[in-house]
Amino acid sequence: MLPATNTWWPLQNASIVSPSPLFTEYIKAFGLGLVAVSFTYGGYQQSINFGEEVQNPSKNIPRGITAGLLIIIVLYLSINYAYYKVIGFNELKTSTNIAAIMAGHVFGTAAGKILSVLLFMSVLAYVNVLLMANPRVMQAMSEEGMLPKTFRKRTINTNVLFAALSVFASLCVLIVFWAKTFDEILSFTIFLDCIGMVLSAATIFKLRKNTAQLDETGIYKMNFFPLMPLVFMLAYAFVGTVIFIDKPATGLTGIGILAAFIGLYFLVDILKVENLSKKVDGKYLFKNLNFDIQKTDKVAFLSRDPMALTTFFEVINGKIAADSGEIIWGTTITSA
Repeated sequence: MLPATNTWWPLQNASIVSPSPLFTEYIKAFGLGLVAVSFTYGGYQQSINFGEEVQNPSKNIPRGITAGLLIIIVLYLSINYAYYKVIGFNELKTSTNIAAIMAGHVFGTAAGKILSVLLFMSVLAYVNVLLMANPRVMQAMSEEGMLPKTFRKRTINTNVLFAALSVFASLCVLIVFWAKTFDEILSFTIFLDCIGMVLSAATIFKLRKNTAQLDETGIYKMNFFPLMPLVFMLAYAFVGTVIFIDKPATGLTGIGILAAFIGLYFLVDILKVENLSKKVDGKYLFKNLNFDIQKTDKVAFLSRDPMALTTFFEVINGKIAADSGEIIWGTTITSA
């Protein structure tokens, strides 16, 4: 019924407006199109994994990312313009393998072989970036106590993270055999990437709060905060949601893997001490101390020497330096 002054009229032909199936399909197609865009323009985030090895990283990493993205934009706009001029708009609308058609126009009968080589080199470059960047994530996890120490060890002659590189390469091979097709691999990779991007960007809110006291000290600050990270998170959340709707099995697999690693993150040690030693006036208060505290442990520290116990707590809290040894706090633990 609709009120019109004091009269009630029956709603015989009224209907609730809802999005048309065609509109829904357009939104889904737009999201799936962004999967290829994410693959094309993605990878810039991997550069932060090299921050420790880059000179003046606060300036050079943003410059490298900006220059790389500009080069990609110019290349892809040029290629698409070439498609339009050589193939024509009408044929582009109905073709599925545009690159092969273009190669046929440019290289003739040898187009298939040449295109295969070019595609192989392109994928190889992407794999090379992954093999360089992701083992350094494992190195950082090892340094924080989440993975064994072997993941941070480098070869003497070539300075390569041999264990981390080997494990990551093996995982990549397993994914290839599991996924089988390029489309499946791409969807799985971008889905995990979307979740990782959203969660990583969300940490800026906590980091911004925790470093508020450093705002006037020259620390790097993001412009247009919090709008920029929110737009970034919403864009990747949209792509990830579309992939999940289109390929629910792939999405569930990705979520399961992510949940397993999040569980690993919260099950790491609270505190690990290795070969810790401290001398005062030439006398050892403690020497080669080793222990590992898990989250379920109940621990009491006892000593016949009160000075040794006091010094030990000052050392593990970073108030004074140890003579030797290593102290590794869990990634979710803050010393007080």
